[in-house]
Amino acid sequence: MANRSILRIGFMLSMVMIFSLAVSAQATDCSATTDDALVASIMAKIKVKYASQMNHINVRSKDKVVTLEGWVTTKRIKGEIEKIAKNTPCVNKKVNNIMTIGVGGGCGPGTKPCGTICIPEDEKCNITEEGSRPQAPAPIKPKP
Repeated sequence: MANRSILRIGFMLSMVMIFSLAVSAQATDCSATTDDALVASIMAKIKVKYASQMNHINVRSKDKVVTLEGWVTTKRIKGEIEKIAKNTPCVNKKVNNIMTIGVGGGCGPGTKPCGTICIPEDEKCNITEEGSRPQAPAPIKPKP
């Protein structure tokens, strides 16, 4: 009697495993998925949770290998955005996450924010908060 129960349990477990393999084999057919479609899908998912970060995140894909560029405000957000990209169907699981972490520009060492770009620390920024260049001073008139 005990042997029959063990055989039944073994048979049931085998059936569950076979069914699980069959379901996972029905994964998305990625042959028709384009890099542009992957980028659009990832950007839409990022926007749902991190809309405030969207103006400084760039997503690109080549041969279904995704690269994340730009900057985010925290390490946690950087990791979560990378996870979003990796978990998107048809993405090659290698994701190049080269985003930096910073506030107000995410500029690297030796640089500073200037508008939405980074310039060397010792250079003058000529972009105002409104995004326009300051007006040049009036020309100096020669003395008569």
